[in-house]
Amino acid sequence: SENDLKIIQNIINNQKLSQSELRDLKLLKKNYQKILQKNKYQIKLNPHQENSKELIELIYQFNLPIRISWDENQSNVIPDNVLLKKIEGFCSSIYDDSISSINKEINKNPSPTLVIYSDQYSSIAKKIKSINSKIYNINYDSSNFQEFAAKLLGIDLSENRFKKISNLNPNQVMNFRPRSRSDIKQIVMLLKPQEFREMIPALRYHGGNKFKYINFISSLEGLNNSLQLLDYEDSHTPISFFLSNKIQNEGMRSIEDFLKYGVLSDWLLDQVLKQAGVKSAIKNGATGVIFYDLNTCNRREIPLQKISSALFST
Repeated sequence: SENDLKIIQNIINNQKLSQSELRDLKLLKKNYQKILQKNKYQIKLNPHQENSKELIELIYQFNLPIRISWDENQSNVIPDNVLLKKIEGFCSSIYDDSISSINKEINKNPSPTLVIYSDQYSSIAKKIKSINSKIYNINYDSSNFQEFAAKLLGIDLSENRFKKISNLNPNQVMNFRPRSRSDIKQIVMLLKPQEFREMIPALRYHGGNKFKYINFISSLEGLNNSLQLLDYEDSHTPISFFLSNKIQNEGMRSIEDFLKYGVLSDWLLDQVLKQAGVKSAIKNGATGVIFYDLNTCNRREIPLQKISSALFST
């Protein structure tokens, strides 16, 4: 609205700003003026496209001056799977941007990183890379999470060593506490949604808080409400601050719905900026920080947030 433009101008006039802050605000004002000067926006949608209904709902929810025209020959600008595949105007998918966030995080630590992946994420596991440390990829192919975690963390080897020592002098009572491996500091999980909820407790049972647990974004897809996120407490997940706030305020919806909402919202905003003639912008989008450029695709950065009860419970 025009009132928002006045607020931006008041900040420019009345606050002490650094040169970079002043530059950013002037660009924001310029972009905002371009958006307000254009009265009508238009997008073409295929009536048979899976996400057309959701896009219409968002347009009404945001009260956007966007006119929709139906075209059965229009190719699907939004893929059916908006998380796995990139959408029009964006350089990569939510999945790929999540991997970039994870790689950025593990590069901060020189210690080896353990990557646990299910079969369906084997190709994604190959994208986990570090310039500072060694990556150990382990395929999860077991139904017993406790046994898998014990073997993975070296608990079974520790127990075997204890048995051998005990057999040397069976009459001596020895205190024993199995120790998990100490060569790794971070564990990345690329698993099916239902597997996270059992894998994380199994790893914690044997490894405690010794490791930093990092979840792939797939961990969020199978959750029906925000309370289920408490099963992931103290682990780290790629999710935008916008979506975590929205989940906190509207928690009784599936998390996958929130993610899809974010992707579609950011696409609509991209259409507005392009049609308004905005040349460049940095925006806090629904899925992450988006670096918009009229002449190229949108680059997105998703923060890695620590899951806590304070973050997702009202």
